[in-house]
Amino acid sequence: MSESLENKLKSIFLTALVTYAVIVSVIGIIAITQGANRSIWLSVTVSAATIVLYFARLYLVRVPRTSPGLMGFSMSIFGTTMYAIFQSYDQQIASIGPILGMICLSGWAAYVVWYSELGDRSKDRIKEGKQLPTIELEDYDGKKLSSNDWKGQKRLVLFYRGNWCPICTAQVKELTDFETKFKELGVKITLISPQSHDKSRNHAKRVGMDFDFFVDVNNSAAKTLGILQENGLPAGFQVLGYENDVPKPTTFVLDENGKVIFSDLTTNYRLRTRPEDILAALKN
Repeated sequence: MSESLENKLKSIFLTALVTYAVIVSVIGIIAITQGANRSIWLSVTVSAATIVLYFARLYLVRVPRTSPGLMGFSMSIFGTTMYAIFQSYDQQIASIGPILGMICLSGWAAYVVWYSELGDRSKDRIKEGKQLPTIELEDYDGKKLSSNDWKGQKRLVLFYRGNWCPICTAQVKELTDFETKFKELGVKITLISPQSHDKSRNHAKRVGMDFDFFVDVNNSAAKTLGILQENGLPAGFQVLGYENDVPKPTTFVLDENGKVIFSDLTTNYRLRTRPEDILAALKN
């Protein structure tokens, strides 16, 4: 299976998983209120609602990264699903509830193990100790520039997927807490996404800090660096004006001569670089 096709399946999968979890949560609540076997349906409802809670939390609370296995959520979904199956077997009750719960559990496992993974990144053209290939960008006013314009400056560069991605926006927001420390080291924070100029401008206004927000038109820079994730946008977000292709979350630091002196090419979209780790690397 090609990477582009796999990403397309992931795009559909994520939207389907969240939609399914919401529907099962509603079905479970209705079944409980109508007097269905409460021990089974309560377990199934908790399993589905845990998935809904996880994604709602990403948007409602600043979450710049998660644990690899999301153990708290995973144990809740696994435990409640197994309990529903046990109750159905123990009481010899024919119920669709455990089946719905098993689908929740399977979908969650696929999200943690399959969807979150970005694949092999050894072919990315961002290598510590090497010069960064020249990339072309635009600011949110449409002015063209290139990475060659950064010569003589240290740059912390973050490629993020767009305002639609809650982990991305939380990661950007987190950097505001460390702006002064990066300034003390002479490092300019640079944020790059393929979203429109207007969306980048609006994001810059919300952040309100002395960051550079740049637009990667047609993902040309992501293609140059080998960090493009084709069809990486979850299905449905296209109606909000976002492009299907997005960059893989990528963080690196350039010295004054354009050489990469720190990089973090995460292979899991939920595992983002900690600012403290970047600062520690720069100080050392």
